[in-house]
Amino acid sequence: MEGDRLTYFSLPPSTFYLKSLDVMPEKRIKDLMLDVLALERISPQTKVAEAVKLLNEKQKGRCPSSLLVVDEVEDEEEILGMLTIDDIIAHMESSTKATEELPIFWQGQFLEECETILERPGSEIMSPVTHVIHQNGTLMEAVHLMTSHKIDWLPVVEGESVVGILLKEDLFKEIVAAATTEVPDFL
Repeated sequence: MEGDRLTYFSLPPSTFYLKSLDVMPEKRIKDLMLDVLALERISPQTKVAEAVKLLNEKQKGRCPSSLLVVDEVEDEEEILGMLTIDDIIAHMESSTKATEELPIFWQGQFLEECETILERPGSEIMSPVTHVIHQNGTLMEAVHLMTSHKIDWLPVVEGESVVGILLKEDLFKEIVAAATTEVPDFL
């Protein structure tokens, strides 16, 4: 029926779940995003050693374990990327590959790689901004961008301004909420 705000979803075995669209509107990106001002920032020149200290402090709290890499351009901030624990570990891969026949090669390699990476600037190993999403975008749009481009976060924009960050963990929380939503008793 036209104008009807009710939708039927089929559930096995041949039952129907009545859902009011007025009661449960679909969330938008702005409903899940982290406020960009709440996220810790580092400059592109910040050494990974300093970033590691900041990430360690963030891990102790309930904050996301990530740092925005931000450059100041004419009194305006430009988000260049994000630095995470995963970025640091991913860039510790040795420049020379070990073979299975010589596992002894790895002995002592970890500390050497730590020393090397800790001296690098965060901008060299960060995950750069590759895509953005509008704050009124849908959650499925975010899922599509993240999966098709293999990215874990998206800057959220309103017009020309970045207003937030959406993390894959934010989307996962919504999946958890959907998994724990109870079906009404009237079925």
